Amino acid sequence: MFLNKLTGRSPHTCRHAVNTFGSRRNASNLPSMIAPIFEYAANANVTQVLQAAMEGVHATTGLGWGTTFIVSGFLLRAATSPAHIYAEKLFADRIHISNHVHKTVIEKIGKECNIKVRPNETNTQLQLMTNNTEIVKKAVDTINDNLQTIVADRKLFASRIQNLKICTVPVWIFSSFAVRNVVSGDFNPAMPGALWINDLLLPDPYFILPLAVGILGFANMYSQKLIYPSQTTFQARTYDFLLAFMTIVAVRIMMDLPACVSMYWMSVSVSGMVLNGLVRHPKIKGIFGIKRLPTDSKYPLLNLFQKRGKN
Repeated sequence: MFLNKLTGRSPHTCRHAVNTFGSRRNASNLPSMIAPIFEYAANANVTQVLQAAMEGVHATTGLGWGTTFIVSGFLLRAATSPAHIYAEKLFADRIHISNHVHKTVIEKIGKECNIKVRPNETNTQLQLMTNNTEIVKKAVDTINDNLQTIVADRKLFASRIQNLKICTVPVWIFSSFAVRNVVSGDFNPAMPGALWINDLLLPDPYFILPLAVGILGFANMYSQKLIYPSQTTFQARTYDFLLAFMTIVAVRIMMDLPACVSMYWMSVSVSGMVLNGLVRHPKIKGIFGIKRLPTDSKYPLLNLFQKRGKN
């Protein structure tokens, strides 16, 4: 109260001043080349909206800040889930079209050339029982030509599906700066933690949370690689390497950051795996009109690490 009278500012204004000071203090420790980028991200409108939302959750529910960050991660995941769900719908459509084209072409060529047709070893697709490479090549070329035409007509490009899944990444980046802005506020004497962490404003003393975030990150990467066909191109390998490298770097950085940041990203990773599992459950797919796939089951978390059909 005395400080408010002395400065002539409201509590909200004082807190904003403290946050601004904290942001500048943190920015001053950054390399000069990236400090302006961090400053922009911390003050961006998206960041301010997300920060206000987190503070609103805290004020409305009365939850501690640690729990608030966890709840905020799940709420933000729910808010951004439509893009992921739509991508799953397009992916299922592409798989069904691919299987239909493959089945139609194989049966037609088998009938024309009087060749037996039967399921492959995994019982997922039909195959021609012949050693004639010319006929096999003709079948493959016909399947690819027809599939490319249909995919183009219905805009079921793999790049479009992938972009829908990663288009929310900027939101998560800005949300990290929103958490950073919050923890730059005036918490006296600390932001209470639990279990082995007494103060969420201090780094995890045993690195449990950062390492757990890294493990979940690699688990998410592994499950996503099973969704799409394996690629051995240099570009694909480079992308996988960079993604793994960035995950390792992020874990190393989180070891020096307040534990609440790792806790927030833990909720982000867990909510991502939950969403990936839910959209592969038959009942959930029925609600959103997503076509069933052969690998779907009533146990989505186990199903999450099963390969899906080829596209």
